Amino acid sequence: MERHILTISGGGFSGDTPFIDEYLIKIGQKQGPVKIAFIATASNDAQEYIDKFYKAFKAELPSHLTSKDLDSPTIQATVNELDIVYVGGGNTQYMLDIWRRTGFDDVLINAYQNGVILAGISAGAMCWFETCFSEKEEEYEEFQGLGIVKGSLCPHYNDEERRLAFDAWTGNRKSSNIYTLADNENLHFKNEEVLVKITSPAN
Repeated sequence: MERHILTISGGGFSGDTPFIDEYLIKIGQKQGPVKIAFIATASNDAQEYIDKFYKAFKAELPSHLTSKDLDSPTIQATVNELDIVYVGGGNTQYMLDIWRRTGFDDVLINAYQNGVILAGISAGAMCWFETCFSEKEEEYEEFQGLGIVKGSLCPHYNDEERRLAFDAWTGNRKSSNIYTLADNENLHFKNEEVLVKITSPAN
């Protein structure tokens, strides 16, 4: 069974260019609308963010899962029925802590192994990798990701502060797979290997 992950650095429904969202839908396209669920854990389930998701994907079959839903006894079955899981941006460490506390990290991994497409922007892009390096308050630090894809990803690499911090961190990690994406760049992984790098059109 083919497995797909789309890592998004910028744009899409949370920005001004829908190009990458359209690309994502094509990955999951079958007959009829796509079942796509938004997970906004990293933004503490921000309602405005969720509303933008529904507006962007109104032609599909959109839904969302809040933090309160993640430890439901039926959550695995719910996620397995989806075509796409779309994870929003925000605080990556906070999101992963909640997922691990509720067991939702295993739910996502199981769904992925069964063909559910994983996608996400920023925090929702880097979380799939073995190791994350991102800001916590005013400092950057290393922490464990979900480990589906080997290595690490840095979104928003065009931001100078983030780029310098990430480059310094990766200086001693030459054996790891390191991926960097500017805000108009995205990576499509198929079976944990890069299939294509997608550059979104400029606004």
